[in-house]
This record gives sequence, C-alpha cells and structure tokens, in this order.
Amino acid sequence: MKYLSLPLIFLLLVTYGCAPTNINTLMKKEGGSQLTPEQILSLVEGNTLKMTGYDSTAYLFLDQSGKAFGVDIYNKNDTGQWDVSDQGEFCLRMSGWWYSDLICYLVYQVDGVYKLTNSDGIIAFTASMQPGDYKNSFRASKTSLRKSQKRKSIRSDGAAVADPVAESDAEAEPAASAEEPEVVLTEKSIIETNTYSVSQDDKTLRSTVKWMARDCPGCNLSRTDLKKADLVAAQLAGADLSGSNLNMANLRRADLQAANLEDANLAYCNMPGANLKDANLRGANLKGANLIRADLTGADVEGADFEGALLEGVVGLDLKNMP
Repeated sequence: MKYLSLPLIFLLLVTYGCAPTNINTLMKKEGGSQLTPEQILSLVEGNTLKMTGYDSTAYLFLDQSGKAFGVDIYNKNDTGQWDVSDQGEFCLRMSGWWYSDLICYLVYQVDGVYKLTNSDGIIAFTASMQPGDYKNSFRASKTSLRKSQKRKSIRSDGAAVADPVAESDAEAEPAASAEEPEVVLTEKSIIETNTYSVSQDDKTLRSTVKWMARDCPGCNLSRTDLKKADLVAAQLAGADLSGSNLNMANLRRADLQAANLEDANLAYCNMPGANLKDANLRGANLKGANLIRADLTGADVEGADFEGALLEGVVGLDLKNMP
C-alpha cells in the first residue's frame, strides 16, 4: 500500500476543489469534544484503531507494551511504536508506513467517531475502535517491549498482562500515579538513537521523551527529567543517565546494565528485578527505592544513599557492610 505525505494530500485536495476539513468547522456543525490524555489511553491501549485517511485504511493494534502492529486492507503489515503525550497527542511512528515519520495527532470525538487532527486542526484520519487485537496482527519480535508484564500505571488503566517473575513483588510496588508522568528535556539534553537525533528545540518529540526512553540503549539522557516516568522493562543498557531525575519512576525489570547513573535522583524509584550489573551508581540518591531482587553485581555504589530502600533478595550488594 502506498501512503502519500500529508502536504501532498492537502495539495491534491485544494487542486481539485475540495479543501481539507477543519475540526473547528465540524465541531460547530455537529458538536463534539477533544479527548484528554487519559481518555485517549483508555480508548487505544490494548485495542485496535481502524484509521481511514485520504489514501489509506489501516488497522493498528496498539499493544500495552508501546508497540504498534498494523495491517492494511491489502493484508500488508507493518510495526512501530505508539504513545500519548502529556499534551494529549496520540503519537505514532511506523517502520515503513507514512515514511517512518513520527506523527502526532489530537483526538476529537464527533458524532460517535474519532477525528485525528494535526496542530492546525486539519483532520488527517477518521478512526473507530475495535476491542483487543481485532485483526490478530500482533507478532512477537526481539525488539518488542515488555511482551510479558503486569502493568499498573496510567498507560494500562487497570489492564494487566501476566508476568510470572514479578507476581511476588507486585504488592511492593508503589501505587500508580493518577497524573501523566512529567517529562521535560533540560537545555543540554539530547536523545540519540540509531536512526535519528532529537534536540531540545524539537517541540513535537519533546513530549514523547518518556516513550523513546523505553527503548534507548546507549542513548545520551544525561540530566533528563524523567520524574514518575513509566519505564517498565525499559531497554537502557549502557545509557548515560547521569544527573537525571528519575524520582518515583517505574523501572521494574528495566535493563540498566552498565548504565551511568552517577548522581542520579532515584529516590522512591520502583526497580524490582532491574538489571543494574556494572552500573555506575556513584553518589546516586536511592532513598526509599524498591530494589527487591534487583541485580547490582559489579555496580559501583560508592557514595550512593540507600536509606529506607527495599533490598530483599537484592543480588551483588554487600548488605552486611551497608551503612
């Protein structure tokens, strides 16, 4: 299936005398309302969106792991990632469709259907929801995030996927925050991945830092504000998180092997089962952190503050000599 770029679509519409529909005009005629971030999460997470645009119709299963699995009307498949920003944008990046661009839309409900619009209010897609994996499009892969986990966060809205390893520590986890995690890039913060770089000047991607941080091994996230971020099973091996604010973040079973967490704020961070082998935790604030069954083998913990931390079953930490 061929997907035209949105600017080209608009040009074609104008050329042939049919201007694109503006959501404000439609809402004046038919009424409706804009969905909040929480409403968008409740709508899409774990369900399938049928998205119909000018030149494409696709079904997207939006897995709780943050992975998107698409199938179009010609049975062509694609995979990607999705998230909802703290500004109420539904964001999506597919591997091949839509030129692999990161696209973010505001979501409106009008007359029983959903309208996905750009920042100018132009409607790009009309969408309807089908519960679950409507087209059986889920496909496990090595890059799939959190394929088996029990989620207790704003992103799951109470939904759960079994995680046999974490069942025993579920009661030790902090209660889920009722607010969307605050995510702000600091002045010098840069996210580097294998395919693109993002600076603090990119306002569109700034709101999705927490999304990309879930699968960002080796990235430079130094001094990034990830307070209360949902990073369950995040892939952050070798990442530079020095000086970052991870206060009350959910890093359960995250891979932080050899990550640089020097002077990071990990106070009350939820980290049961996390892989912290060979991590640099010098001077890190781990007050009240949940480190049940975390692996700190080879980690440098000089000057780290473990006051009030939960350390049952922790591996690689000399508890007898703990202050």
